[in-house]
Amino acid sequence: MITINFLNARWPSLNIMILAAIICMAQSADAGRDPDPNIGRQLYQSYCLVCHGPHGDTKGPLAVKLNLKPENLASAKYQKKSISEMALIIGGYERMAGKKMPIWRRAIPESNIEHIAAYIAQIKSTDLRFIGDPRRGRLIFRNSCVACHGSRGKGTGILAKLIGAPMSDFSNPESVKRYSDKALLMIIRKGKDKFMPGWEGTLNNKEIIDVASYVRSLSK
Repeated sequence: MITINFLNARWPSLNIMILAAIICMAQSADAGRDPDPNIGRQLYQSYCLVCHGPHGDTKGPLAVKLNLKPENLASAKYQKKSISEMALIIGGYERMAGKKMPIWRRAIPESNIEHIAAYIAQIKSTDLRFIGDPRRGRLIFRNSCVACHGSRGKGTGILAKLIGAPMSDFSNPESVKRYSDKALLMIIRKGKDKFMPGWEGTLNNKEIIDVASYVRSLSK
């Protein structure tokens, strides 16, 4: 948040120039940000899921309601496209023949369109970072895991200290790399060694995937 306390009522044109410069700097900073599929997923769920479905390959509820035939974004046709090519389609610079595709550049910033395009490029991925929701996983982690693993996943939780349980440091990339996605999910589901309990039955399958996705994000 930028607080402007130096504007001079005697020089309104100067004030306008200062404000314009600040806005331009803010826009430039956002424009320079690399497309992020994790941000794109949230945007996709807000704007695209209603037509293209949760995985891009089925009819969403609006498409069913209006009897639309949305493109299969998980098909080879679209998975072969680059992020920039997909962004042009989403933005409406390139039209889908015969399709009632909204021109999204009229409604959302170009940077958000690029984030969505980056997510679509990963929509068939089996990587935990993309099939899980780390935001929901963070809430589950805070409610169920911090007693042992600590609030930042460093393995310094109060319960772990009390019972003398050795814990992995999830913030250390080397510590997390030891486990494949499949192994990490299995540990959360079934438990491991003496102290790690299995959460299957307490958490549903989607919650387990989400919390595993969050654990992966801690080592960034």
